[in-house]
Amino acid sequence: MDKIIFLPLDERPCNYIYPEYIGRISGMDVRIVPKELMGNFKNPADIEKIWEWTREEVKEASVLIISMDLFLYGGIVPSRLHHITEKMCQERIQRIRTLKEENPNLKIFAFQLITRAPARNGSGEEPDYYEKYGFRLYRYGVLRDKERLELLDGRERVEKNQIEEEIPRNILADFLNRREINFHNNQSTVDLVSDGMIDFLVVPLDDCRQYGYAPAERRKLASYAAGKDLFSKIYFYPGADEVGCTLLARAINTIKHKTPRIFVDYSSLRGQFQIPSYEDRSIGETVQYQLLAAGCEIAEISSEADGILIVNPPTEFSLRLEKELITDEIFLETERNLQALTARIQKYLRRKQVCAIADCAIPNMADKALMQFLYEQKLLNKIDAYAGWNTSSNTLGTVIAHLTACCCHPKESETRISEEFRFLRYMEDWGYMAEVRRKVTENLPTIDSKIHSLDLGDKAPEVSRIIKLRLEQFQKRYFPENAREFDIHIPWNRMFEIEIELK
Repeated sequence: MDKIIFLPLDERPCNYIYPEYIGRISGMDVRIVPKELMGNFKNPADIEKIWEWTREEVKEASVLIISMDLFLYGGIVPSRLHHITEKMCQERIQRIRTLKEENPNLKIFAFQLITRAPARNGSGEEPDYYEKYGFRLYRYGVLRDKERLELLDGRERVEKNQIEEEIPRNILADFLNRREINFHNNQSTVDLVSDGMIDFLVVPLDDCRQYGYAPAERRKLASYAAGKDLFSKIYFYPGADEVGCTLLARAINTIKHKTPRIFVDYSSLRGQFQIPSYEDRSIGETVQYQLLAAGCEIAEISSEADGILIVNPPTEFSLRLEKELITDEIFLETERNLQALTARIQKYLRRKQVCAIADCAIPNMADKALMQFLYEQKLLNKIDAYAGWNTSSNTLGTVIAHLTACCCHPKESETRISEEFRFLRYMEDWGYMAEVRRKVTENLPTIDSKIHSLDLGDKAPEVSRIIKLRLEQFQKRYFPENAREFDIHIPWNRMFEIEIELK
């Protein structure tokens, strides 16, 4: 059996457990860095031991999937906080050359983020000073970028000058110096592609906008790649936590010598042109990048496809449902025809085509209107894959990887694993994120006035019990025939995500 070595972005379920499932569904031997070597939130992973583990494990492997942010900094959050010198980073980058020289037949698929700058105050995953200066640091990046592009107007020039006066010089220097080091590391990774050390590279833009640090660095990095005749070969698109799964799908397709033909269907004709929250381009463009990065071919007509990717895209209205229109009401949108969509899904299923749904309408949760349609039409247990979590790109990469694994014609035991993963996505993305999370979060003060959604203190076990009870009620309502026992874990001690462990 061909072996795949996997170095995830960090230790959260989306980066660690999801790839485990994708590997099992496809029947591949996927070896992931032992959990005890991984980090914990702001504490970096044991980089030296991971290097030793990787060097030994790749000796009989076909493909290495590597998060350069883990390899260099110890994870995604440490990449935003580190004080590692550029010299040390360069020494670690050169280890990729060692791996390739010692294992010339090894294919290396890598991904390396462009560092984010969120548009808000808050030091949850950022340096401590982001609590006070975060939004101004973000705006400074936007204004600098627009100034370079000669788009800055007079009012914005005044704002830029004011921000430069308000942010202490040592804080601005720390933030910009780290970005500069990380950008140089990105360039060095492009050099590895040019020298044949890395076979495929994705450079995701984490939590990005149209203007800012990340778009500016993307343009510079793409220009740098063009100078090495790699302009068309390195993929730049929005994403982060899903890219490991995307590259795992590519590895599966490479080893099995498959190029699944995937037809894309949208629940909203206008929605495919909508720019999702936290991203810099329309979802229709990102879908194409993600499919190609996963090693798939985009089918022109549905009847010739091996699999169907159904995208529930954002619309102007649905994007308001995350932060503005907070309600339990289920909305039937005018720009989304769910009757027509479910009719097409039934047609695809009659053809015995593999069907997957990427639910990207609302950031950070499932679209309750879509889920109600699937439930009433008895389609929940007929489609093969589903996701609806965090950003649009996070959802797309997860679903495309699951769809790809399903297209490998899995055995009966692997089909059961696939159904289990689909059930977990329903429970987490729909049950927890859309139905349970907000209500439990609102009641946190009744548990302890000192805790909040980003820090549960020592109350995580009590909060877990409440979440479990509510999810058991959700399961009883929507999946009474598939009742499963499970435990709840809370990664990073916050309400943003959970881990459901099936017993």
